[in-house]
Amino acid sequence: MSAEMMREVVVEAILTDAYDGAIRLLGDAQRFGFGLLSLALVTKDDGTASVTLSFLVPTSVEAQLVATRLARHPAVWRVEAASAHADNTDPDELQAVAA
Repeated sequence: MSAEMMREVVVEAILTDAYDGAIRLLGDAQRFGFGLLSLALVTKDDGTASVTLSFLVPTSVEAQLVATRLARHPAVWRVEAASAHADNTDPDELQAVAA
């Protein structure tokens, strides 16, 4: 069986609760099989937070689908996702990321 091609998707979210939101985002990403590349979390005095995550996802998964899947929890106020690479990225580069 050949390895599925992967690409990087960057997710930015606003969390109403830093702990609950981060745990739920990471749990969902793990359940969906996304590979975690990086996580940056910045909390505010009121307990809210902004988080930026980078995931490896199959090339067949649209960035918008990633955002929709991760936006289903009450602690996750807003989610945006975008491919980290231009649409014209060489497929060989994408395969190297998955390796």
